[in-house]
Order: sequence, then structure tokens, then C-alpha cells
Amino acid sequence: MTSWGSKIGWLFAEHHRRLEALVRKSVRNQETAADIVQDVFVRALAAGPRATAEDDRNVLYASARNAAIEHHRRENRRAELISSVLPEQMPVSTPSAEAGLEAREALSALDEALGALSPRCRDIFLMRRVDGLSNKEIARLQGISVNSVEKHIARALRHCQASLASHIRDEN
Repeated sequence: MTSWGSKIGWLFAEHHRRLEALVRKSVRNQETAADIVQDVFVRALAAGPRATAEDDRNVLYASARNAAIEHHRRENRRAELISSVLPEQMPVSTPSAEAGLEAREALSALDEALGALSPRCRDIFLMRRVDGLSNKEIARLQGISVNSVEKHIARALRHCQASLASHIRDEN
């Protein structure tokens, strides 16, 4: 292991619990907080060391706060997207109150399906489908391979399709 890799390991052992607690206060979800902190450490490892050990620590805490803020922005964008799709904007063959209700229920089911995905899988899916980022851009931002991005998107699509199919079966 490189000396920077060893240093990151030490920083992780010393600070990951405090960083998770800091992020958890903001996102109010243990799993999401753990994912965000893990991503912060992966990015720090890829970025390389700073001038001093104190700089390394400060960058980790600042990165964790910024990642929590970015998480909230993505969640707010997702909520705005879902709420902005009004039934009258959706093409339906029979424009009726019943069709509008069905459309809202389908959107609610889709929102639930997205909420059931892991935070990373959901974020990758939304980056692709909502933000319009390419798989290559997402891979760079997430610090993973393009193949992993494709697998996350496929997993999210399968999950959403299965959830919506189940919703339709339950309605009939």
C-alpha cells in the first residue's frame, strides 16, 4: 500500500465515525451518511495528499459537508421533478379525473421505487435520467467505472419496472 493509501486508512479509522455523525445530522439516514462518507474518502484517495496532515483532515470535513449539501440538492431536484409532472402534462388517452388520479398514483409508485434503491444507485440513475449526464461523466463524478455506472442504471431500471408492474397489478 502506498504511503498516501496508509494515511487515508489512518484518517478513515480516526475520523469516519465523526464524519458519519456530521453527515447523518444533515441527511437523517445512517446508510446514506455512510455512503456519502465512503465516497468522500474514495475521492480523497484519488485526489492525493495535501500539504499538511491538518489540511487533509480539514478537506475531509469540508468535503463531507459539501457532499451532504449536494445530496440535499439532488433529493430536492428529484422531488421537484416528480411534483412538476402534472397529470394534464401527461399524455393520456382518456382525459378524465380518474386518469389524472391514476397518473398521480403511478408517479407516487415511481417515487417509492426510487426511494427503495440504495442512495448510490438512485443518485446514478437520477444523474443519467434527470440531469442528463453521460455514463462517462457519472463514472468520473462517482469515482467508479463506466461499466459500474451501466450496472447501477440497469439495476434501477429493473427495480422501477418491477415496482410499477406490481403497482399496476395491484390496481387491477
